[in-house]
Amino acid sequence: MKALPILSQKRILTGDHFQSGNVSAAEGALAAGLQGYYGYPITPSTSIMEHVAKRLPHLEGHTAFLQCEDEIASITAVIGSSWTRQKSMTATSGPGFSLMQEGIGLGSFTETPLVLVNVMRGGPSTGLPTFPAQGELMQSHFGSHGDYLIPTFVPSSVQECFDFTVEAFNTAEALRTPVFVQSDQVLSTLKERYTIPANSDIEIINRGVPDSEKVVWKGETISSTLVPPMNCFGEEKKAFSTGLSHDETGHVDLTPGTYKKLVTRLDAKIRTYQHLLPQSEKYEIDDAELIIVAYGSTARSVKRAINLAREDGKKVGLYRLKTIWPFPVDDMRKTIGDRPVLVVEMSKGQLIWPVERFLRKEVSHLAEYFGSIPPPSMIVKKINSTMEVMN
Repeated sequence: MKALPILSQKRILTGDHFQSGNVSAAEGALAAGLQGYYGYPITPSTSIMEHVAKRLPHLEGHTAFLQCEDEIASITAVIGSSWTRQKSMTATSGPGFSLMQEGIGLGSFTETPLVLVNVMRGGPSTGLPTFPAQGELMQSHFGSHGDYLIPTFVPSSVQECFDFTVEAFNTAEALRTPVFVQSDQVLSTLKERYTIPANSDIEIINRGVPDSEKVVWKGETISSTLVPPMNCFGEEKKAFSTGLSHDETGHVDLTPGTYKKLVTRLDAKIRTYQHLLPQSEKYEIDDAELIIVAYGSTARSVKRAINLAREDGKKVGLYRLKTIWPFPVDDMRKTIGDRPVLVVEMSKGQLIWPVERFLRKEVSHLAEYFGSIPPPSMIVKKINSTMEVMN
């Protein structure tokens, strides 16, 4: 283990480190090729911004860091930066995520590659700024108006904060889309060991360029019909971008047929390559008579509860989501089958909605939203009562 060299001129700090989830996410962004960060400080995401501010100016090449006047300016600056072919991101939490929703819709509709790390905290409003929650599951899908789909990764460890941020940049570049990494307050400050791979072991994807080779991502060639190459501002070929309905070249076209074709393609390009996104972790699942569905830091407590339950002879397993949107419907149905399900989450009931919808059955539910991860003892108690009803 070695101390993190904050002012290192190396972009990728290969080796083992002991740091927080926020720092790990910042290092993931740098490893993926981050060039521009535009943000506004807000608890508990601020240390991402602080770490990038320390590291980014010391890296080679054209880089930019700007503390904006608010979150609306932040997300629109990220969009503008990306249209100069700069890999760009921001990070926020709670109220800041709400303020960014119009810009997120613009980013989706204009097919702008960008990454947004959202560190969830208790809400609504100011709520519980320094306590964890999982109340933005629905907002990450339906927060802006209209029909759109944004890949949303949900890490459960400091290692995954790094890995999923790299994955987010590659997904954004390959599919020309905003991508969310949805962490929470616990992971933001939790410190544990994580490993940054060697440069050669980190796949780096760059968006398509007109009249050049097609993008290859995880061994698959990305369709230029679904994901058109991106003309960027300041380059030889003219670039067009608008929040109005438009054709493949970016020119305004308000006819119903063009609009429907555009919205259909934007959804299809995500779903077509969904199998390349992180899906799930299956823990003690093979012989499980009851399967718990959870994600994020909640899943850490669930694992401990499962171990305790198994010591007591109860066969329980975990289906842990790694990607929330698009929801891994086929993977979940295949894994769970007709077995009973218990959903455990830090919200009043946002995760249970897609689980019941896509499994097409009622499931048991432990919803705790008191500003803390439900402890293993509470989960074990719910496991016992659920299995009593089953028997």
